[in-house]
Amino acid sequence: MIEFLIIWFLGNDIIDSGLRYTTAEECFAQAQNTGSDLAAINISPPKFTCIPMAKGKEFKVYRNGSNSRFPF
Repeated sequence: MIEFLIIWFLGNDIIDSGLRYTTAEECFAQAQNTGSDLAAINISPPKFTCIPMAKGKEFKVYRNGSNSRFPF
């Protein structure tokens, strides 16, 4: 079974929203609504995409040569 995950892009970082939906349309609509809510309070919304994931699987990000101060 497939579910769709919202991924946010903030600068050079990829953030797993943790929000999963049963359809791509539902995922995309929710991401757009969240972006609109942020814009309404003068916060620039991040870029996003919805990606298909196998239900129950963990999303992992692999990055090369990060300059991040964080250990992940």
